[in-house]
Amino acid sequence: MDNHELELIRRARQGSVEAFDQLVRLHDRQVLQMIRNIVGNLDDAYDVYQETFIRAYHKLASFRFESELSTWLGRIAINLSISWRKRQRRRQWLTLEPVNNDAVYGKNNEGDAQPDEGAEGLMMNRELRAEILREVNRLPEQQRTVFILKHFQGLKIREIADMMDCAEGTVKNHLFRATQKLQKSLTAYAQP
Repeated sequence: MDNHELELIRRARQGSVEAFDQLVRLHDRQVLQMIRNIVGNLDDAYDVYQETFIRAYHKLASFRFESELSTWLGRIAINLSISWRKRQRRRQWLTLEPVNNDAVYGKNNEGDAQPDEGAEGLMMNRELRAEILREVNRLPEQQRTVFILKHFQGLKIREIADMMDCAEGTVKNHLFRATQKLQKSLTAYAQP
């Protein structure tokens, strides 16, 4: 954490909204991307994103400088994202309607096939991406979160362990089990 960020935290803890706004701008993209990868679509991710920074603003006095601010914000974002997913699952169960998850149905444009691959390549890419996301969403909560943070966010094992407040071995175990389950469930797509 650099001196500028430390000064912004100090000022924000003293009530400076401007300093907190600058902290938000330093971390907003990373936090939003992390939430979107866990929640599944951008509209709902914005709701959790706002809740994350509201919670961070109210809890900033409890930040103990034992970790990076990004790790602390990541922990808040992960916890709120997981809570959001649980509420959605409960709501789906109670209403017997599927949860709208644009990423699962391949409606986001990130990672689409290149234009020169043609319609068949584009369709296969979308189908494969949708199937991978469906299978990731079927993983148990902890395994899914670790897998997303590692492979979608590109975080290191140590960073994930800090954010999830657990041992590195636990993260590795969740990642190993998630990878095994995904390999097993996606074997049909590996066949030519």
